[in-house]
Amino acid sequence: QARVRGSVSPAHTPRGVSITRTMDKLDQPLDDVIADETAAARGQGVRRGGRPPKGGEAAPGGKAPRDTGNDKARNTGTPYGVTTGNDKARNTGTPSGVTHRQGQTVQDIANAPSGERTLKVSATTIPKKLAGSIIMVCEGGEAPMLLPLGAACVNQAVKGIAIAKRDMLEGRGGGEGAEPTYLSCFPEFRDEKRRSVSLQCDKETNPPWITSDADLTVASSTNPASTAGAIAGKVREGLKVAVRACGAEAVANAVYAMAHARQYLKDDGIDVYFCPEFEKEPVGADGQERTVLLLKVCKAAGSAAVGEAA
Repeated sequence: QARVRGSVSPAHTPRGVSITRTMDKLDQPLDDVIADETAAARGQGVRRGGRPPKGGEAAPGGKAPRDTGNDKARNTGTPYGVTTGNDKARNTGTPSGVTHRQGQTVQDIANAPSGERTLKVSATTIPKKLAGSIIMVCEGGEAPMLLPLGAACVNQAVKGIAIAKRDMLEGRGGGEGAEPTYLSCFPEFRDEKRRSVSLQCDKETNPPWITSDADLTVASSTNPASTAGAIAGKVREGLKVAVRACGAEAVANAVYAMAHARQYLKDDGIDVYFCPEFEKEPVGADGQERTVLLLKVCKAAGSAAVGEAA
């Protein structure tokens, strides 16, 4: 079949150019035909390269728009960068089954049921004010759970517990003639990296030991897991263990060590907690002193017998 001079074959038809419309314009130069067809395509919203126009709909013959992270947030109705309820619990490290009453007063938390009596602690939390909040919640029933995040927050939380423990023993946290209450703390990891803990406080009726059998000093560079092994070993022997720390990082490492020790002792049927206290210790030979936090490690009620009694 003879080929019409100046026609365009299907194999050589430029993208976006109609053969039928081209056959009607045989008298025009090819460049003019392409320009006309391209202009017409633009008028219909088609872009060169088959890219979709703005608005999210695919252009004729083009690809559908890619679903990006921002599009997903738009499609689900969730603002970009804002997480849902489950994600929030995961990101903030709130333990499973625990609800933090954000924006509520301490009195509301004191009246809340079990699992919702939580106090969040930041690096700027004032320990004395935190102690007052702890006492108020304790007066309303169960002791609160503290949720610190980071070494500085853990340090402020432990200081707050120590002050609350002291004030409750002095009668500020109980009525006239009330039985003495010893505030204790059960630390537990709340993230997979084991760098975040929850501090479940409890009210003990029995006082902690007075004199320790073994003293462990924790520094900012101490490995918490190694200290935990030492704590667990001495507890199995029936010894009374004291853990000393000074400084935010050191205090946090001591608390992390206690959380590890609880895990190490679990298979032995033993659970431990600590009672924090402030203690003065001499520094140098000129008689100066510094204040350290002393964590008295105690065996929880119902634990298996240890040491000579085992």
